[in-house]
Formats: sequence, C-alpha cells, structure tokens
Amino acid sequence: MESVDVVLAVACLAASLAMVAVLLYRSRGGTQVPRIFGRPQPHPRLRAAMYLCLGLGLGGGWLVKDLFPPHSTADTVLFNVVRVLLVVAVVTALLSALRHPRSHPDEAARPGK
Repeated sequence: MESVDVVLAVACLAASLAMVAVLLYRSRGGTQVPRIFGRPQPHPRLRAAMYLCLGLGLGGGWLVKDLFPPHSTADTVLFNVVRVLLVVAVVTALLSALRHPRSHPDEAARPGK
C-alpha cells in the first residue's frame, strides 16, 4: 500500500468520525436538530449512523484491503463487509433525505415570513 493510499484512507476515516462526533455533540445525543454550516441537520442519529458506516466502509476498508492476499477467504469477507456497510450508508442517506421536512419548524414560527 502506498503512502498516499494510507493518508487518503486515514483522512476519510477521520473526517467521517469527526462528522459523527459533531452531529452527536451538537444535537446533545440526538435530542435536538443541530445547525451545521447554518443549515439544520434533521435526524442527527440517522445521519451519524450514515457517516459511521461510510467511514468504516471507505476508510477502514481501504486501510485493510492490502493486508489480505487477493481471492483469499479474508479478502472475500472484507469485501462483503465493506459492501454491506456502504449499502447501509446509502440507504441511511436516502432515508434521511426522504424524511427531511421541507420547512424547518423554527422558520415557520418566525414572524415576518
């Protein structure tokens, strides 16, 4: 594995885990809708699960992909685990997008809108 691959895998894993931490911290464990970059983030626990799956699937899978010889049993198991994690992340992202309310409750309650 080249050093660039390791750096990219660690960056992907760290960025995804940082997003999980920010979502859970700013939402107080998932009980409030946090605002990140000025935009509300509904369903913070669902989004945190998506980022966790993406980080483990992409970053973690990329880090360990060269530990096992190609076409070995461990390589096949790792490939299937990464595939499942990425599918779960996509499904979670779709659930989050489809359940997103069109207007935020705070915006609807503001006078002058």
